[in-house]
Amino acid sequence: MAIFVFSQSKGGVGKTTLAINFADELSIRNQSTTLIDADPQGNATQWATPHKLMFPVRHEVLMRHNSLIWVRDVLKSTTQHVVVDTPAGLGFTFEVAAMIADVLVIPCGPSSLDIDSAAKTIKKSRELRGNEARSRALRIVLAPNRVDVAVEEGEQITDALKDLDEEVAPAVRHDIDYVRTFAAGTSVVTMPNRGRAVEDIRKLTTFIVAGSSIPQSG
Repeated sequence: MAIFVFSQSKGGVGKTTLAINFADELSIRNQSTTLIDADPQGNATQWATPHKLMFPVRHEVLMRHNSLIWVRDVLKSTTQHVVVDTPAGLGFTFEVAAMIADVLVIPCGPSSLDIDSAAKTIKKSRELRGNEARSRALRIVLAPNRVDVAVEEGEQITDALKDLDEEVAPAVRHDIDYVRTFAAGTSVVTMPNRGRAVEDIRKLTTFIVAGSSIPQSG
């Protein structure tokens, strides 16, 4: 089982959007997946309310008093993979999730504030997992998100993220289809009349899977 944690110290970078679409693409590839919504706001849970997604979503908020039970439930999940959608910030939820993650996916918008926040997330994860041998057990993937390739910031974000010395996934472009799928309770990989958004999600998923010890298709 692989555990994919979507985290960022800054809110509004599209963690839930990427987590939902990544999990649905894994499901399309016959990789059974569970998404744990660890955010008290429950956006992923709300997204899943129409029951149209191809994977289960469990709203399990991590608190200090239930942390051992929370970790046990994640590690004992019966699906092949678990995707964890965390709240913004680098607090207790992030610390626990980062400690059990196989892959930490850090969504990042094109602004300098987003990139600085991604750097803080990397720094914290390295501190938690150690800067020496243990750090190699955690794979960190930076995911450029909501990118407008028609503007200078959109063109430069990949180069800026590479300076953080972690893997940088193919950029996910800004697309209205993500808003539409949230309203419909679906994902871009299953919606009719699919456009370029599904191409971006497939490239992102392939990039993450290619560097992990899981098959790329069923």
